Amino acid sequence: MTVPSEASARGRYRVVRPPERQDHSGQNLIRGFGISQTTAGSRHLSMAYGEVPIGATSERHYHPFETAVFIIAGVARSYFGAHDEDCVDVEAGDFVYIPGGLPHKTENIGGTPIRYVLARAAPEDVVITVE
Repeated sequence: MTVPSEASARGRYRVVRPPERQDHSGQNLIRGFGISQTTAGSRHLSMAYGEVPIGATSERHYHPFETAVFIIAGVARSYFGAHDEDCVDVEAGDFVYIPGGLPHKTENIGGTPIRYVLARAAPEDVVITVE
């Protein structure tokens, strides 16, 4: 069994346990990056588990790479565009694809935290805030 901070003997895999996850979101969200260059030595992707608290809204921002999100629980309104020109409500079971460079933000419009898993086409998170 792999223990925290221990990789496979041959360096083929890495298990990242909750205490090792890193939260760099700065977006009024709770996020733990499980797979990244920092936590697992990834070179091309990252994955994280996150939560959007009841009533919270992230800042409008974008990433210079593609992002895919799977909604585990809750209901969110996702806004897209430099001035929130488009929006869509998403809920548990939905996947959301966000191309690199597209400004977006997320609002929790339900009565429970939104729980989600995201995957990115980059080894570390880069967040560019849009005012």
